[in-house]
Amino acid sequence: MGRAPGKVAAAHFAKRGKRGSHLIRRRTWRSLHSVIERDRTSLRVLPGLRNGVGILIPLAWGLNSGHLLSGIGVAVGALVAGFAGNAGTARRRLRTMLFATAWMSVTTFIGALAGHRAWLIVFVAALSGWLSGMMLGVSQPSGQVGLLATNALILISTSPQSVSGALYRTCLVACGGLLQTALMLAVDLVSPQSAEAQSVSKVYRKLGAYAASPSRQADLELAASLVEASDLLRDSYMPKRHRFRLYRLLDGAEQIRMYVVALAEIARGRAYAQELGDAVFAGDILRQCAPIFSALGDHVWLIAQGDKRAQPLMYILERASAELSAIAQSAQGVERKEETAAHVEAVARSLMALRDDLVQPGVHALPPEALESTASKIKQAWQALQSHLTWDSAIFRHALRVAIAVGIGETLAVALPWSHAYWVPLTANIILRPDFTSTFTRGIARVLGTMGGILLATLLLVAVPDRTGMFASACIVVFGSLMYMWVTYNYALFSCALTALMVVLLSLFERQAPIPTMADRMLATLVGSALAILIYLMWPTWQHQQVNRALAQAVERERDYFRGVLGVFAEGGKGSPRRLARERQAVRVSRTNAAAAVRQVLAEPVAPPLHAHIMVAILVGMHRFSDTLLSLEAYTWEGRAERPLTKEEQEIALWIDRALSSLADELRRGTGEIVIDPSGELWHQGSVRRHVEAMEVNWRTLDVIARTVVRLYHVIQTLARLTHEIDASPPQKAPPS
Repeated sequence: MGRAPGKVAAAHFAKRGKRGSHLIRRRTWRSLHSVIERDRTSLRVLPGLRNGVGILIPLAWGLNSGHLLSGIGVAVGALVAGFAGNAGTARRRLRTMLFATAWMSVTTFIGALAGHRAWLIVFVAALSGWLSGMMLGVSQPSGQVGLLATNALILISTSPQSVSGALYRTCLVACGGLLQTALMLAVDLVSPQSAEAQSVSKVYRKLGAYAASPSRQADLELAASLVEASDLLRDSYMPKRHRFRLYRLLDGAEQIRMYVVALAEIARGRAYAQELGDAVFAGDILRQCAPIFSALGDHVWLIAQGDKRAQPLMYILERASAELSAIAQSAQGVERKEETAAHVEAVARSLMALRDDLVQPGVHALPPEALESTASKIKQAWQALQSHLTWDSAIFRHALRVAIAVGIGETLAVALPWSHAYWVPLTANIILRPDFTSTFTRGIARVLGTMGGILLATLLLVAVPDRTGMFASACIVVFGSLMYMWVTYNYALFSCALTALMVVLLSLFERQAPIPTMADRMLATLVGSALAILIYLMWPTWQHQQVNRALAQAVERERDYFRGVLGVFAEGGKGSPRRLARERQAVRVSRTNAAAAVRQVLAEPVAPPLHAHIMVAILVGMHRFSDTLLSLEAYTWEGRAERPLTKEEQEIALWIDRALSSLADELRRGTGEIVIDPSGELWHQGSVRRHVEAMEVNWRTLDVIARTVVRLYHVIQTLARLTHEIDASPPQKAPPS
């Protein structure tokens, strides 16, 4: 006897629930562990070297011309602009670097003038901190630029200037930013491939990994790579013919993924699909397809350029398509293999259609989302900024915390007799983040990295006498390059390189004993770190206060996708692939955001009102729900699910839709009690339960549509039971195996 779909899901969710409770007990250790955690894929060697050259050029000019301090001013502008151009498409990096140059120039001018009056620099620094915090609501790079510009304002204010002196410094910083921008564009011209192509290449590699070993983690990584590639392709100024090929590759991956998920559901023995195909046969096909997908990933840039070296791959696609079609044909009429063979044939057709579109000459039309103007993007950024001007926004509260921390830190810097007290607001500004986990881990990493950087730079300056500034300039280039390489690799290492760079830079201006100076900086760093964490704890924004919304949005996007797939049946199998693609993407984005929110909640030191096992169960349930819908959508585009829903199936589908809406509403209430349909109306619809029971009795005779509807019904039923808030769960009955 086979296990019922509901029981299989219940056992899986219960197991994940226990694991979630275990994670709560380990949240503090996870926060500490993230300080030393490294992401090898985020080690940015080429951007680091490029930005290092951007710093080297003005320093070399300053040394040769005898204007070292002016060269350092240009290097500072290049330093900040380099952060803005560290990742993303060329268009995005260009826009962000020009924005960074302009903002840095303004803060340089204001800081040089405001430094004459203590009250004014406190106010201006706090205002700049608030603006930088709000810019996180626009994008991560914008927030990073604002943070660096605020730190530059604090540093420059320590050496007040006249109007002419402030203008001169502003020009130096602007020249440095424009120099770094020009270097970025020059490197892009000779780069072997673009960020857009790399993102699409990553999609196919993840698709190959999922086909080789289907798992939930592999599917999550594949979904995240699809979101990233789609985002990058929308913000690009590549030639249209190149972009079209990349879009076609991305669309092909999206389409193939549906059939791969359908095969994976069979290969993994899902209760609703195990009798609709041969699990061993499906697993063999997936393993055969995996190298093909990986090969596509390895040749994405050649394909995008229309390079003749990609021709062998086109031949491979043609042969692979023919071989898969032959396998599908040979499986026709073979018991249990016939249903699986239809998915195999669909993969073959998708590969051949992809090959045909890629080899056709000419420029094809791009999708509407790829044609957004710069004015449209500016409007969207402004709307995003306005949407956070509310007390309920975590970004707004973060911006206020930054303003208060920088304001208090700058006040201490003015009032304390320490010669390096400006490190207090610098440290507080760098550490504060919108969520506790990042603030806490960054605080620890910042302290450790800063101490290491101060010690390393001071020992180097003491050990190597440097009257000409050449050694200091070399250290600036080395630490600057390492800083860019490590910015997303490991925050402690990044803090070490950044601090060492600042120490060396300031040593060229300050003529003080290195050991006492080192002690002052370490003390100021500790004070700034304590200030940042204290202000956060006094007015925290706990992620558990936001996680319900993220989960509710994930449920709502699943509901919209569910409605879209069922709409295909209402339209006689003539639905819009583009519309469903948008709904699938919305599901991926919302589910990724919800998963990130849950991870942050599990790392917080306070217990969330929503139990960990319930949050995990909702995530797993929505993932299972989405996988089932992907399989059903694959059947629709294969032409095997064109019949309309029966009256019984429509009633069950309406029940599922209402249950999803009820779950989303309950999550948005933000309480710890999640009751699907608190009025009890859904649970007293005995006709729906009777329909499901009747269909399960005839389980072997059901087609994929009926089985899918029953499967989705059981997913919702299992979620309701696991919340432990339903007074009496409807009885479950296993379909015969």
